[in-house]
Amino acid sequence: MPVFYMDKITQHKVFFLILSLLISIPFVVYLPKIKTVDNVDYFTLENDPDIEFYDDIKEIFGNDEFFIIAFKKENIFTYDTLTILKDITDDLEQIEELREVKSLANVNDTIGENDFFIVQKFLEEMSDSREYLDKLKTSALTNPLYVNNLISSDGKTTAIIISVYDKPDDPGYRKRLIGKCEKILDNYKSRTGKIYMAGWTTTNLYLSQYMKKDIATFIPITYLFITLAVFFFFRNIWLTLIAILNISICMGSTMGLFPVFDITLNNVTTIVPPVVMALALCDTVHIFSHLNKDLLVRFGTKEKALAHVLKKVIAPCFLTTLTTAVGFLSLYLSDIPPIKDFALVAACGMIFEFFFSFVFLPPLILILNEKKIFQDKQKEKKIHRILGQISNFVVNNFKLICCFGLFIIMGSIWFSSRIQVETNLLDYFKKNSGVRISSDFVEGNLAGMVTLDISISSAQEDAFKNPDKLKVVEKIQMYINSLEGVDKTLSFVDFIKDMNQSFHNENLKYLSIPDSKALISQYLLMYDSDDINDFVNESFDHAKISVRLSEHSTRIQEMIIKKIDEFINNLKPNGMEIRITGRALQDVNTIDALVKGQIYSLSAAAGIIILIMFFVLRSFSMGTISIIPNLFPILFNFGIMGLFKIPLNTATALIAAVAIGIAVDDTIHFLSEFKRNLSKRKDIKDSVKNSILFKGRAILLSSLILCIGFGVMVFSRFVPTINFGVLSSIIMVTAVIGDILILPSVALLLSGMGVEFYKD
Repeated sequence: MPVFYMDKITQHKVFFLILSLLISIPFVVYLPKIKTVDNVDYFTLENDPDIEFYDDIKEIFGNDEFFIIAFKKENIFTYDTLTILKDITDDLEQIEELREVKSLANVNDTIGENDFFIVQKFLEEMSDSREYLDKLKTSALTNPLYVNNLISSDGKTTAIIISVYDKPDDPGYRKRLIGKCEKILDNYKSRTGKIYMAGWTTTNLYLSQYMKKDIATFIPITYLFITLAVFFFFRNIWLTLIAILNISICMGSTMGLFPVFDITLNNVTTIVPPVVMALALCDTVHIFSHLNKDLLVRFGTKEKALAHVLKKVIAPCFLTTLTTAVGFLSLYLSDIPPIKDFALVAACGMIFEFFFSFVFLPPLILILNEKKIFQDKQKEKKIHRILGQISNFVVNNFKLICCFGLFIIMGSIWFSSRIQVETNLLDYFKKNSGVRISSDFVEGNLAGMVTLDISISSAQEDAFKNPDKLKVVEKIQMYINSLEGVDKTLSFVDFIKDMNQSFHNENLKYLSIPDSKALISQYLLMYDSDDINDFVNESFDHAKISVRLSEHSTRIQEMIIKKIDEFINNLKPNGMEIRITGRALQDVNTIDALVKGQIYSLSAAAGIIILIMFFVLRSFSMGTISIIPNLFPILFNFGIMGLFKIPLNTATALIAAVAIGIAVDDTIHFLSEFKRNLSKRKDIKDSVKNSILFKGRAILLSSLILCIGFGVMVFSRFVPTINFGVLSSIIMVTAVIGDILILPSVALLLSGMGVEFYKD
C-alpha cells in the first residue's frame, strides 16, 4: 500500500470506512458455517504409502479400531456379576452402528473331547452353582484368547471390547456411538460401580471435544486480557474501544476463511483466533504510540497528523506483516493437513490485519474528537523514565550483556540437544482427566490399547493351513511377545492351537500347531465361528498378527517397530511377504514427518526473512546483527524444552516457525528507527538510546499483547496447547530482551571494532 494513499485514507475517511466493512462482509457472513468435527482423523500424512497399505489391510480384515468398557469386582465369576455382564452385552449388541461387541458373555469357546470339539458360547448356560462358577473361572483364566483381553489375570476386571466401523465420511459417528453406549451404561452403574471406557474411539472424540471447549474459552479471555492491556498502557477508553473493533473485524474476516477454504476448527487451527487477535493489535499499538498532541500543533488538523503517523509506521508494519506471514506460510511445507490449514489461514490473517489497520482503523480514529484520541506526552513520563534507565544500562554495560547473551545461547544449545521427539497421546490429557483415568485403569488391569499389526501374505492359496507357514507366524509372534512394552498378541495361530488342545481333550501338551495340514483343514471344517476372520482371509493366503502395546510414546513405539522390522528382515521367510502396519506405525510416521517439516519450515522461514532484512536495511552489517535477536528466542525456546523435558510434538513443532516470523517484527521496528537515527549523523550511542526511547514503549506493549494472546492457551484442557502457549509467551519475552538489550549491545560492540552500520 503506497505511502501517498495515507493522505487519501485520512481525507476520505467515510469512504474507506464503508469500503473496509464491505470487504469484510463476504467473509464475516461465513462465520456461522464454520465446522468443527467430532474426531481427529485429519491428523494423518498426505499421500503416505503406509496409510494406503493400512487401508488395504482394513479392507481385508476389517477396521481395527476398538474401545473397551471395563469394570472391576472382587470376583467377576459370581452369578450376579456375570448376569450384569450379559445384560450389558445384550443391550450394546442392539446398537446397530457397532461392528462387533465381544465379552465373556458372548465370546465363543472351543469345547473338546478326544478327536472332536464343538464351538459354543462361553456362557452357554447360567448357573449359581459354586462348582460351575469356579469351573468357568478356571477355564477363562487358562485361555490365552481371553486373559488380559476379556478378563484380567487376577479375575477381578472384565472387559467388553467394542469394535467400530471405519466411517471417514461421517464425522459425527463416534460421538453418536459413545453417546448411545453411555446411555446404556448409566442404567448399570449402581450395580457395577465405576465403569471405565477407553480406547482410540473415546480418545479421538474427547480430543475434539476439548478443542471445542478451548475455542469457547480462548476468544472471550483474549478479548478481556487485551482490553485490559490496552487500557492499562494508554489509559484511554476510546483507544481501547477502537482497538477492540479493529481486532474484531480482523478476526471475523480471518475466521470466515475457514468455510471458504473448507477448513475445520481442529486441535491445531483452534490457536488461530488468539494469535490473530494478538497480532492484529500489534500494528494498532504502533499507530497508537505515535498519537501525540504535539502532532496536532505541528500539522494543524487531525487528518494531517494521522497521515504523518501512518506514513511513518506503514513501511515497518508492512515488513512485520510480510515476515510474520512468511513464518506462517513456511509451515505449509508440512505433509500434515491441519498444519497446512493453520499456515494458510494464519498467513491470510496477516493480510487482513495489515489491511484493516491502515484502511479501517484510521477512519475510526478520525470519527472521534481529536482530544479523545491524541495523547499528552506527560502521560508517558513513567515508561519514558524506565526506558531511559534501560538505554543507559545498555550503553554502559553492552559488553557484559553480550557475554551474558552468549552464555545463554550456549546453554540453550546444550539443553536443546536433550529434546525428545515424541508424541504421547495420553500425556496430551491432564492426569485428573476422565480419559487419562480410564486409560490408566484399563491398561493397568488388561492389555494396552495401542495397536500394531503384522501383515503376512503368500502367493500360495491355503498357505496358512500349512504348519510350516504357521510356525513362521508363531516365531514372529513369540519374538514380539518378548519385547518390553508389548502386552498381548493375537493371530490365527492362537486359534489353531486352541482347536488342537480341545481336539485332544483339553490336554495342555497339545497347545501347539499340529504337524499335519490335513488335520488343520479338518479343524477348520469343525470350527463353526467367524472369530478367525479378523486374523486370516477366506483363501488362507493372508494372515495378520494383532499386537497391543501399553507404550504411548512414539519414540518407544518406533524402537519396538525397528526391532520387529530387523527380526523380520533376518527371518527371510520363503515365499512370504511380511510388512508392519497399524495405527502405531502411522503415529510414528506422523511425528517423523513433523520433525522433517519443522526443519524445512524453519529453514525456509529463516532464509526468506534474512533475505528480506538484508534487502530492506540495505546494509550487510545491519542485516547480520538482525539475525541475533531472532535466533536468541528460538534457541532459548529449545533450551527450555530440553531443560524441562517438553517433547517436540504436534503442537510444539509449530513454535519455532511461528515465533521467528513474529519475533522479527520488533527487530524491524527497532532497526528502522536505529537506521533513521544514524542517517541524521547521530553518534552510535545516541542512536541506540533514541531508538530504545522512541520504539521501546510500542515494543514492550506489543510483546505484552502477544504474551497475552499466547498466554490464554494455558486455560486449555489440552496439554500440548498449554505448552505451545507457555513457550510462545516465553519467546515473546525473550524476543524483547533480544531487541532492547542484546541487539543494541551487539551493535555497540561491533561499532567499537570498527564495523559501520550506515553509509550515505
